[in-house]
Amino acid sequence: MGFTFPKLLLYFCVYLLKSKVMVYFIKQSDYVKIGYTTRFKKRLYQLQNGSPVKLDVLALIKGDKIDEKNYHDKFKHLASNGEWFFYNDEIDRFVETLDKDLMWKYGLSEDKISPIGLIKQTRFENNLSMEELGEKLGITKQGVMDMERRDAQGRITTGTLYKALATMGYVYQARAK
Repeated sequence: MGFTFPKLLLYFCVYLLKSKVMVYFIKQSDYVKIGYTTRFKKRLYQLQNGSPVKLDVLALIKGDKIDEKNYHDKFKHLASNGEWFFYNDEIDRFVETLDKDLMWKYGLSEDKISPIGLIKQTRFENNLSMEELGEKLGITKQGVMDMERRDAQGRITTGTLYKALATMGYVYQARAK
């Protein structure tokens, strides 16, 4: 079975259309990173681990490398280094106009849920140590650490999320789309 160049190009275009290619705007202090990825949760986890401060996902939209370049060009007057731009009102107003559907899909909402994960964020807000939460859940500190890691990566079951939040006095409600 031989493939011609136009046929390969067609298959590649179909692959791109079906894949989860997206552009993100992530704020770190006074800077915004504009990038693209096919694996958002993994990319966010990588960026958060390399950041000395908590990151804030401003926007997550459908787009590819070409769209990313167009955004870089649009904000080149605010360029800092590489894909990082100085954050200002112009970027803030622009981000407000973008579609929010992918934000919800990836567990990010208007409430700016932390990329460290909802469980860890809630544990911090309640001033609980891993040991204290583990005691309430009947699991070890390592179990809590694994649960928080899965939550931050978006690989946690709704049941586990519900149980952990209920233990800390919160009601978790999932929204089907």
